[in-house]
Amino acid sequence: MSTSDHPAFLINPSGRTWTCEGKDDPAVIEFHRTLPDYAPTPLINLDSLARHFGVGHVLLKNEARRFGLPAYKILGASWGIYRALIAKLNLPAKVSLGELAIAASKANIKLYATTDGNHGRAVARMAKYLGIPANITVPRFVDAATQEMIRSEGATVKLIHADYDESINTVKEEARQDPNGLLVIDVAWPGYEDIPQLIVDGYSTMFSEIDSQAADLVARAPDLVIVPIGAGSFGQAVVTHYGRRGRSTQVLAVEAEAAACLHESLKTDESAALVPGETIMNGLCCGILSTIAWPVLQHGLVGSVTVTDIEAHDAVRLLKSLGVEVGPCGAASLAALQSVMRYPDAGSALGLGKDSVVVLLSTEGPREYVIPTA
Repeated sequence: MSTSDHPAFLINPSGRTWTCEGKDDPAVIEFHRTLPDYAPTPLINLDSLARHFGVGHVLLKNEARRFGLPAYKILGASWGIYRALIAKLNLPAKVSLGELAIAASKANIKLYATTDGNHGRAVARMAKYLGIPANITVPRFVDAATQEMIRSEGATVKLIHADYDESINTVKEEARQDPNGLLVIDVAWPGYEDIPQLIVDGYSTMFSEIDSQAADLVARAPDLVIVPIGAGSFGQAVVTHYGRRGRSTQVLAVEAEAAACLHESLKTDESAALVPGETIMNGLCCGILSTIAWPVLQHGLVGSVTVTDIEAHDAVRLLKSLGVEVGPCGAASLAALQSVMRYPDAGSALGLGKDSVVVLLSTEGPREYVIPTA
């Protein structure tokens, strides 16, 4: 991957032509439509930002309320758990949620996960749908309010004084010791890849919605989608979806500057591990990439940018002034667009022009956080 004149912005020209095989499974969105309170989340047309950046349209996919939860994670967690339990319990390929709940309860299934907040609450919600227990381990930076929201879904929450990557090892061991346990983590490593891939597949519902909504709003597909990256599974889903569409849409990744393991990996073309620093973008605070995400991101991204906490906070404030309330992770995609468009070569590097459609993936709703200072 080549560097631009800005060290926080990397460009990958080969990403503009990368493609992959296969297609999204229509069974995913069919399943999500059977869950309580399914509804597409809004795609918001931000005309004032489009004029400011000199593009045709800036659209924001607002995941602030998905199945009543403040983030998109339930899409992947629900599908991953559904398919994994069907396999574990030797059930038919298509069963109702009620039938799965009966079978899982009879088998004394317990779900195990670790989280920075949103994935754990999503796993807990799915356990609640199924009437089975969930044990959620959280690392040290997860605040008390977030822990309580996970408990409100009926889960048991355990705080450990370690970072996110270390918390994975803790919950892995807990699940291994439980013969009826199912480990549900959205990060893959050698030997643990099936469930993370199912979680990735579950995110396709969001992109089906975006495709339909963009067609209605602006009568064309996006030219650029900006995706926040933590361990990379969501980014893998975005790149794979648009890679299957023949690469008419490019994908730009954004990370927290304090936890930029993808950005560092792209510099050397090798998946790098790092110790993440503190950031208000909790959902992006990962130091290791999912092993199944890395090859897709390495070859399929058009570029990568890192943003500071102050940039993310400023983007939160700007969106609020436009009537859109999100958290720092949700605002990261706008912060990325603001950052890269300051540079004269950014538009051409990303294939943007006066008619281009840019989609910002806003992955979380508003929440409390410590406001950063310079």
